[in-house]
Amino acid sequence: MSCDTKGTEQKNIIILKIHYKPNSKIIDTLWVSQNDSKVFLQKEVMSGNPGQRPEPITIYELISPIDGAYYYIYDNEGKLFMEGRYNSEYTYEGHLNQQGNFYNSKSYRYRDNGKLRSVHYMEDGRNVKTESYNRKEQLDEVRYIDKKSETTTKVEIYENGEVKKTRVYTSFDNYYTVPGATSL
Repeated sequence: MSCDTKGTEQKNIIILKIHYKPNSKIIDTLWVSQNDSKVFLQKEVMSGNPGQRPEPITIYELISPIDGAYYYIYDNEGKLFMEGRYNSEYTYEGHLNQQGNFYNSKSYRYRDNGKLRSVHYMEDGRNVKTESYNRKEQLDEVRYIDKKSETTTKVEIYENGEVKKTRVYTSFDNYYTVPGATSL
């Protein structure tokens, strides 16, 4: 697992709570910070797109993840960055993937002012949906994604906490609009 952050100031925030029982039926929960050098390996790299000036970014890699543990990962500012269960191997539709990762997780993104921008959900290692929030941290829209094709299936647009309209996609750029919520 690796994650990057652009332009975040380094603070000495270390959140670490370990309660691990091997061979237990209870899922262990770990609260960790990306800034903790015992948990994450921190690398500084230059990254950029063609035609743009490269920018330095920080990449964090989990040093020795615990198989089957549920992680709450916080960024350098103390905000929840990601949560999910780490699996060293995962079977999806009969195919065994032996690359360790967070196959079922939620990732959180924030605006520059620190307010929640979006929550991205993954199931079985595939993108499932993204919830977007407005500047008042109210749910703005929910984008549903097909697991296999990675295409948008529908977008629910919210106003004052209620579904105002739903766009149901028939192909990549073609959709029809239905007032209110739909179930697919």
